Amino acid sequence: MSSILWLDLQPSLFCFNKRLACVLSQSRHVRRWSFQHDLDEICSLSTIFNLLQETLDELDQPPHVIAHGVSGTVAALFSKQFPRLFKSLTLLSVDSISANQWSSHYLEMRRQFPCSRSRILSHIIPLLFEKDFGDANLVLPGLFAKCLDSDYISGSIASHSSLSNLSTIDIPLSIINGSHDFVIDQNSFQRWKPHLKNGDRFFSLPGGRHFSQFSQPKLFGTMINSFLEMIPDSFAPAFPHQFNSTFTSKISL
Repeated sequence: MSSILWLDLQPSLFCFNKRLACVLSQSRHVRRWSFQHDLDEICSLSTIFNLLQETLDELDQPPHVIAHGVSGTVAALFSKQFPRLFKSLTLLSVDSISANQWSSHYLEMRRQFPCSRSRILSHIIPLLFEKDFGDANLVLPGLFAKCLDSDYISGSIASHSSLSNLSTIDIPLSIINGSHDFVIDQNSFQRWKPHLKNGDRFFSLPGGRHFSQFSQPKLFGTMINSFLEMIPDSFAPAFPHQFNSTFTSKISL
């Protein structure tokens, strides 16, 4: 059984993915590939691609890759260049428009409004989750601020995103987005639809937000496992027509 590789370009926020990773580890071996650059380091996609390719080349067989947000965007762009290195790709809260990231919304608000970082983060963060964290809300702005300072984000206050928009990729693809995700919005399915192949899956989680995998890890685990179980071990990414499964659909609960 093929293993799972969790691609993580924002390790400061991995605490919101850890529950789902633990659920998936009950049935498959789950590895985590994490990237974090120095504050003075120029980070480019080519740097990330080279490091990721080195890791994947050392594996016995291509893994099922899972990634959230901007990590998923980068994973999709990587798979366009190196489809044989992924067995499948599962994207969580990812839009085909690469500029739609939580950090992009934050940066745009910083450009437009004379507000402090902490005030803008305090406004955005509650919109990313399905529930109120109570007193924990006081520490979340610091966590997301650390992500902005230390982790990979696309763009800056001075410049907009330079990532290419996503299109069809030649490996099995599953996307799980929330219907109430303000970062991506409920029209993401219509934007993804032209790029989905026969056998690809799109799940729209009713009421789901940007980090719904944190509050509903078992549900996400069930959806992901049902997708991975449909992919034969002998699947070759170079021949996507060999992947036969159900039609692209939305999920209804």
